[in-house]
Amino acid sequence: MAGGGLFGLSVGVSVCLARAWGAFAFTRLWLASRGRIPWGFMAFLADARRRGVLRQVGEVYQFRHARLQERLAVAGSTAGGRPDTGDE
Repeated sequence: MAGGGLFGLSVGVSVCLARAWGAFAFTRLWLASRGRIPWGFMAFLADARRRGVLRQVGEVYQFRHARLQERLAVAGSTAGGRPDTGDE
């Protein structure tokens, strides 16, 4: 009986991860647990949109300023994904 439950759980997880929402939820939890994105990611995006840093086009968020996006991309590629603060 326990083997059937484990099989059902593994099939359910596989089906969930095969869907866009399941993959998004798993990735969001994975990145948040490692400090790569904030735990309240959707609230963070909504706040950035409200402040004018991001714009929303349909389901997609875009940076309003290309230079800010380029700077964050460079900072993210150094120091293990964390912005270089120059403190080191």
